[in-house]
Amino acid sequence: MTAYLLLSLNGAHYGVAAKAVQEIAWLPDLSPAEEAPRYVAGMVNLRGKIEPVMDLGLRLGHPPRPYRLSDSIVMLQADGATMGVIVSEVSNVVGIAAAEIEAPPHYAEQPSELASFLLGNAKVGEDIVMLLNVPRLLHAPAPPEPGVCANPQASFCPDATDEERAVFRARAHNLMQTAGSLEAAATIPLAIVQLGEEYFGVELDAVREFAHLRRATEIPCCPPHIAGNMNLRGDILTLVDIRGLLNIPAASPATQVMVVESGELSLGVPVDQVLEVIYLRPADFAALPAAAHTEKNEYCKGVVRYGERMVCVLDLRKILAEGGLEVEETV
Repeated sequence: MTAYLLLSLNGAHYGVAAKAVQEIAWLPDLSPAEEAPRYVAGMVNLRGKIEPVMDLGLRLGHPPRPYRLSDSIVMLQADGATMGVIVSEVSNVVGIAAAEIEAPPHYAEQPSELASFLLGNAKVGEDIVMLLNVPRLLHAPAPPEPGVCANPQASFCPDATDEERAVFRARAHNLMQTAGSLEAAATIPLAIVQLGEEYFGVELDAVREFAHLRRATEIPCCPPHIAGNMNLRGDILTLVDIRGLLNIPAASPATQVMVVESGELSLGVPVDQVLEVIYLRPADFAALPAAAHTEKNEYCKGVVRYGERMVCVLDLRKILAEGGLEVEETV
């Protein structure tokens, strides 16, 4: 099972290996890149290191499109090279087994000298996701384009309004802030999930994948926190509802599920919504105030800022191991 970060561009769905993702950020102002291939949109100062940023659509042979404030860059790393890719949206991380990946189709009209950027295709929910080969995306030479030897745009996003330019510039300024140490520069992927009216952070190393919560089959004679069983691609997944443990009322039905490993078992933890995946530095995590002691905070590893909120980072392994959620089965 390999974890993939799901992306979208112009309505199409793509996936890249999560281990290749260095960072995700909102699209900033980019500096021109002279003598670069046409698909390179510009360069960004990423905490003191200048990195190129490609337009994923141009790299895949699509026509150019205007950039938007809602676009993101995903910094990818492979074989010693780092490059950002511009995408429309970053959704979530899912686990995809090798057996679920189908080889990409080969078309007779496709020239043999063109590099294939696809590892294969996979079904994720109702979507077909094209899995990208990150090393080839970063290293394969671009096909020759007569009369084109550099990025033709003299400035980034020339049609942007003054207000939009100010936002792009502010983002670029934030990205160029140098981390205080190598330890601070390392990033930790964190999923922001919603339970009831509250937001929580969950470190991705505790989660195998996220999935849509389908109809659960009730299990007789089980405590209320056992929400039932769900069929996940042929595997039976027991759903463990942690909202009661955190004193969160179940005001509305959960729509998504986090698949986590507990010992040799895979369990599903229902959540109302997976909002997004963010990447933080260790310095962004703060300890709980000493006076804050509730049942909820017992399972909180620390807090991080998310927008205007301070979000508790849940210790999922501790919840499953020490939260009294086990069911003793007797025959």
